[in-house]
Amino acid sequence: MRFSLIPREMKFFDLFDDAGARLTAAADKFLDLVVSFDDLAERAREMKREEEACDRVIRTILETLNRSFITPFDREDIHALVLSLDDVMDKMEETAHRFAVARTERPTPTAVELARIVQESCGHLRDALGLLRDLRQAPRIQAHLRAISRLENEADRAYRQADAALFAGGGDVLALIKWHELYGWLEATVDATKQVAHIISGIVVKGT
Repeated sequence: MRFSLIPREMKFFDLFDDAGARLTAAADKFLDLVVSFDDLAERAREMKREEEACDRVIRTILETLNRSFITPFDREDIHALVLSLDDVMDKMEETAHRFAVARTERPTPTAVELARIVQESCGHLRDALGLLRDLRQAPRIQAHLRAISRLENEADRAYRQADAALFAGGGDVLALIKWHELYGWLEATVDATKQVAHIISGIVVKGT
């Protein structure tokens, strides 16, 4: 295991921290959108601004990767990590947009639960990214990754139960279609966080 890094490599970890901070800030606002469920158009625009801010961090990491001869991890792993983080942000922003245009009356308990899981998962991603500076912290990193896996399982159960209830209950067909799509986007966002966790886990295994 490498216990120290030359100074030029350290800039990547600062950028990872920035990406994690942007992701959790967006996840907090996303949960507020689903819970408060007011002024959805403006809240969705704010999510778009968060997505653009995250894009700038992602672009900086990729540009730094292209200019750097020495990197803290395999180049392909950094590239995959960055793109997977971008995917989480993109899905979260798109889900916020879908809530804004769907014009549903109120959030369902399942929607709130899934948004909470997104927020918690992003928090664990932020913490895991912050610990990558020192792979002697591998047990702590893996604890965060296991928490994300547990949350993904919770989300999967909640999604399946809610989706089954939609089709079993009859009622307003338009509302059924809207919530089927919204639940799908929420679940896809949670799945995207697990993909990031999978990539981080691979980095840790290679480095220890």
